[in-house]
Amino acid sequence: MHGRRRQALKEPSVDEKEQSRQRVEKYCALNNSVMSLRANNVFTASALDQTKRLLELNTELHTVWNYRRQVFEHMDLWQDTEERQRMLEAELGFLFEIIMKNVKSYWMWNHRVWTLNSMPRADWKKELGLVAKLLALDARNFHGWDYRRFIVSNLKKASEGSSGSSGGEFAYTTEQINRDCANHSAWHNRSKLLPAVLEKASSAEAQKSLLRTETDMILNAIYTDPDDQNAWLYHEWLVSIQPSDEDRCHLLRDKVAAIRELLDLEDEKDEASNKRPLIELVDALAALDRLEAVTDTEKNECLETLRRLKSIDSYHVGRYSDMIQSLAQRWDLGSEHTSTMISQ
Repeated sequence: MHGRRRQALKEPSVDEKEQSRQRVEKYCALNNSVMSLRANNVFTASALDQTKRLLELNTELHTVWNYRRQVFEHMDLWQDTEERQRMLEAELGFLFEIIMKNVKSYWMWNHRVWTLNSMPRADWKKELGLVAKLLALDARNFHGWDYRRFIVSNLKKASEGSSGSSGGEFAYTTEQINRDCANHSAWHNRSKLLPAVLEKASSAEAQKSLLRTETDMILNAIYTDPDDQNAWLYHEWLVSIQPSDEDRCHLLRDKVAAIRELLDLEDEKDEASNKRPLIELVDALAALDRLEAVTDTEKNECLETLRRLKSIDSYHVGRYSDMIQSLAQRWDLGSEHTSTMISQ
């Protein structure tokens, strides 16, 4: 692990080696038995029990998860609605045990989605409570966020209250981002919700107010951790969905003003700490140029920023030099001025 000295591995004892050998043998025997059952199309309660025991040992066997679903669907009890409900409720309990062991198993989450979709009466509200507890333990778990979107979409279909509304989920992402502005999954989920929230706004002024709130939240995250990419990426996405060039220019100028203020505040620190804000400043000014809204002063500022980046980011000096040359030619600033900037 980071910052920890590697320690020599302890030689296992004879008893430990024997126990390990026995565990491997039992696992291999169980795996061979399950694969034999699958090859012979055996769909019985015994097959369910064996797949369960194998998956408890290894949650990453997607073939076994697929086989387990086939067993359920071929059992005689599957046709009885109440029996299917009972079996799948028990399956959710089994999957909860798997969550506690390996919360990041793709196949387990896929199987849980299948289980809920196959239930005659899925309790979506209960599932929303479960995923809320999961995200309280690990707010950045993207499996949990994907699953939450699945649950919320089904709550909407069932029309089971405001807990499934875009507005409620939007408020939830606000809460999570305020708690941790580096939560990429929360930002991503917010980008999925914002278009619907904007569409439901009562007026154009309400939409503008919402966008101002978004900008304020982004800038607060940027001030909190300038090196974290999540708020920068979200702002870039927010600019891209604007309905007009005028709106895009407005957001870009807000970004430029915020970066200038941030650089003034960070001025006394090591110049290298300003790398990300300087890169974002160049990107914002270049975006304004593409919208034909950049001023001569801002052109010089962009080139000067690239020169600063050359001095603090030696790994990308060639890239910055190419950008200086390309922009200077585009802006027709003269070869002598360009050469001076590149050589500095």
